[in-house]
Formats: sequence, C-alpha cells, structure tokens
Amino acid sequence: TFQFIKHDQLPTDNKIWCHCFVSKSENVQVQEMMKTNQKNKQNYQMLLFCKKTGLSIEYDGDNNTFQFQKLPVCSDISLFDSYAYVRINDIILFFGGYSSNVISKSVRKYSIRENKWMTFRNTLPSPLYKCVAILSEEDNDIYIIGGVDDEDTKVLTHMKTKVRAWDPSQLVMICLFIIYFDEHK
Repeated sequence: TFQFIKHDQLPTDNKIWCHCFVSKSENVQVQEMMKTNQKNKQNYQMLLFCKKTGLSIEYDGDNNTFQFQKLPVCSDISLFDSYAYVRINDIILFFGGYSSNVISKSVRKYSIRENKWMTFRNTLPSPLYKCVAILSEEDNDIYIIGGVDDEDTKVLTHMKTKVRAWDPSQLVMICLFIIYFDEHK
C-alpha cells in the first residue's frame, strides 16, 4: 500500500514527466544504515532529472520536510525526456530521449560524485525513446528494452552492452587485473 507523505512544490518551471528519478545512495541498504546509525534519523536522498531540471532532493522523515538543491544539466540533454537510464555506482547513464520530434541516439553520463556530465562518442545503433534500461549485476550488463524509434514506431528491440564500456572505473579494474596476471606468469 502507499502512504501520503507530503505535498510540496518542486523548484522548477518545467513539467516533470518521463524523467529520471533515482536514490542518491548506492542502494537501499545504505539508506537503511543511515537510519540506524543516526539514532533512527530518517533522511532519504534522491536525484531527479528532466529536461533543464536537475535536483538533489533530501527528505527528512523526522520533520517531514524536503530540501532541494539545483544540479547542473548539460545542454546536450537539457531538451530531452523519455530516455532510458540506469544507476551504476556513482554514475547515471542516459540512453536516447525525445525532444520536439527529435529522437536521440546519444548516450550520456552524469557523475554523482563529481557533479559533471559527459556525452559519449559511441551511441545507440538507432534513435530511441520510451525504452527501459536495466542493470544486471550478475554479469555486469546493461539491457535496453523496447521503446519507440525516430519513425514513431514501437520497437521490440532488446540490446545488451557491458558496463565497462561506459564506466571507466570498471575498465581500470579489468586492466589492473590483466596486468597483474601477465606479470606473474
């Protein structure tokens, strides 16, 4: 069941729909640890991105208050919504998107720790929006499923890409691992 918490106004003039909304903590267990380690203080941190709006949202459950901090949004994604997104460690990857009849095939990254954006040179094979991205932690793959293409056709696409292709920290671990074994043969 759902419980009403509070009605509050987001500090933006944009309509918020088809947006990215994720926990700022790496996982729910971290948030649960925050509650127990701070005398059951119930603070939840979230991130919201939609078009020109970027917000860090903190909810104080003890006082039932929200605090908002504006975050930068790169110009390359600021007109788009309806993108697929996935959170991996301290980054969020955005795939495709829609803006006034322009369908994107770009892949963008937001670094939570550095508060910076990057657009990759590599792109999706074709423009796509209203698709879903899912992270499989078992095999370190990202699956991008479904969506609508640039001809407004619903697609039954199922794409797979490796996390290490988009997250440099994964590449470093793999390189160090390979170098270690090569030197000790």
